[in-house]
Order: sequence, then structure tokens, then C-alpha cells
Amino acid sequence: MLDLCFDRVDVAIVCSNFEESARFYRDLLELEVAMELDIPERLATGAGLAPRGFHHLRVRAGNTLIKLMDIEGAPERGTTDFAAGVRWLTFFVHDVQAVYDKLTAKGVPFVSPPVAADDCTAIVCAKDPDGVLIEFVQPFPEDIEGAS
Repeated sequence: MLDLCFDRVDVAIVCSNFEESARFYRDLLELEVAMELDIPERLATGAGLAPRGFHHLRVRAGNTLIKLMDIEGAPERGTTDFAAGVRWLTFFVHDVQAVYDKLTAKGVPFVSPPVAADDCTAIVCAKDPDGVLIEFVQPFPEDIEGAS
């Protein structure tokens, strides 16, 4: 195994409509804003991050940062159907039904109501403005206790 330090994994999302995505993650999901900054073109192109400089907003979900990219000329998402690439982000929560009720009241679109699953108490999926599934999972109580 490689000797790498994986304290956390951050995810970057190229937004087709940055303001709409920022509202979804920051305001509707109520994720804490960790940082907002501009990435200059020399860094974006030099590191192979993007074809030009861009602005991004970092929101915190536990130990993970979700980086929302605002880049001029961002392409539209090719499809919201099942496809190659990042399909969903998973958030582990204490009460799926409470999350579903709160976010439904805020107008967050869900694929279906919460359902039971073999590997957890409940699961429900919403969609972000670009069609990325946002999965909320309520682990079995013994899984939570065992992780402590």
C-alpha cells in the first residue's frame, strides 16, 4: 500500500449555474462556508485543474470540503441519467426522515421518499442543481456505536 495520508477527501463540482449551486449547498443543505477564493489561471492550468482561472466556494460537510467551481464557459452537464463520472455524494445523518421533511419543506427535489435498505436504517436521494444525487444515509445504530 502506498504511504499516503488520507485524513479526508475533498470533492470539486463544476457548476453550470454557480449561484444556484451555492444556494443549494450553503443555504438549503446548510453547509458551513469554509472559504471562498479565486484560483489564478497560472495555477489552474499549471496543475491541470481547469482550462482557465476560476472562482470557488468551499463548503464543509464533516471532514470533507465540497468545492463549488464557478468557471467561465463551464459546459452544461451532459446527462442527469446514470453515466460515468461522479454519480452521487453521500451524507451520513442521524435521522433520514427528519432530513427529508426539513429539506422537502425548503423545496429540495427528492427522487423518492425515504426507503429501508439492507445495509442501513434508511436512505433517501435528492438532486443538486446539476443533477448530482445527494444521498442521505441513516446507519444502523450498532454501526454508529461501533465507529466510536
